[in-house]
Amino acid sequence: MAKRQRQVYSFSEKKYSVNGIASAVLSLVSVILLVGLLFVSFLLKGRANTWIGAVGFTGIVMACCGLRYGFAGFKDECRSYFCSKLGTIVGLTSIVGWFFIVCLGLT
Repeated sequence: MAKRQRQVYSFSEKKYSVNGIASAVLSLVSVILLVGLLFVSFLLKGRANTWIGAVGFTGIVMACCGLRYGFAGFKDECRSYFCSKLGTIVGLTSIVGWFFIVCLGLT
């Protein structure tokens, strides 16, 4: 009779990557800025001052940095990649949103 093998489950908690956390925070702040500036521009009926462009550019830079940190977070070994995945996906989505806003502004 064959011996029954026991399955061993390991529930070791992996810590989040520092780059992944930075990526998630920067990307989420960029999305919040995007939604906030769209709301302000809607309230002002498209007659926003130049400060809205400066804040928008800051949002674009945050999204790009979030994407960079997200990719850097995947290089860390023995870490949980949840924040890196979240930051990368949200950062890409934010960059696409900012790209469409800039294209609409140029037309």
